[in-house]
Amino acid sequence: MMLRKFCRNIWIAIGVAVSFVGCTDHKTTIPFEFPAYSPRLIVLSSVGTISGGEAVVSWSRPLRGQPGVVPALPKLSVFLLEEGERIIKFSEVPDSVGYFIINPEDISLKLGAAYAIEILMEEKAERITSEKCYLPEKPVLTDVNIELNPNLPSLYTLNWSQGAAKEGVGATALYPFLIDEKEVKTTKQGLAAYFLSPEFRFTDGKPLHGRTGSKRFDRQIKKDNGTAELAKEVDVTLAYLSPDLARFKKEIDQLGSLREAIFQTVRPLYSNIIGAEGIFGLYNETSVRANF
Repeated sequence: MMLRKFCRNIWIAIGVAVSFVGCTDHKTTIPFEFPAYSPRLIVLSSVGTISGGEAVVSWSRPLRGQPGVVPALPKLSVFLLEEGERIIKFSEVPDSVGYFIINPEDISLKLGAAYAIEILMEEKAERITSEKCYLPEKPVLTDVNIELNPNLPSLYTLNWSQGAAKEGVGATALYPFLIDEKEVKTTKQGLAAYFLSPEFRFTDGKPLHGRTGSKRFDRQIKKDNGTAELAKEVDVTLAYLSPDLARFKKEIDQLGSLREAIFQTVRPLYSNIIGAEGIFGLYNETSVRANF
């Protein structure tokens, strides 16, 4: 991959510099010329059975210190494909650039069907698609209960059980979405929340055994004025991610130690987008509400 080659060249250059420093005091830096910036289209998209669909389309950006201007996005249309046929069009979010969604109530995904994303660049009539992706089976989430400690009112212990699953699940993630007094989830539901979950587990497509879990979480809802209140209810959601999303997440974790951005011009991560860079994947969700 381009990123690995780029990083390898950097480390070779550093090694050469260190060798020179050991022999002489005259060489303390070495020159390095960036390759020319060539913008590449990046597509980050996923669809969940409860969360709905999201697609973020953007141009790659120059590396730090690399000259170049990021072009404006062309007019785009984004579609979800089922067995190669368009079944629904993503809606572009007003006052956004390159952000498209499908409302959860507008879609019903099928087990065993092949799904993909299609991006149509309308002015040039260019078509970009992803590789086929399949929905993992629906998670089984039971025995959800909450333990409260009167001496620690801002925290709670969540207990749950999850059923066994067959092959085909790339990762599992459990996230408790706190609900405020207006019946609104205080964290946006979707793939980003699952990626940040402390209960994220890679399964690598192998069959899953049933398991029970117990973990302590924060019950506080932070307000814009700096205050906090205790949530009265929580929506506990268990998600099974397709192998595509799991592999993408694993490479994000590896990239994070280098502090590099996924929108940089070099290809940074696993991609299943044909004609561009990025990811498309599916996740199946089950949720259970619980009161405090």
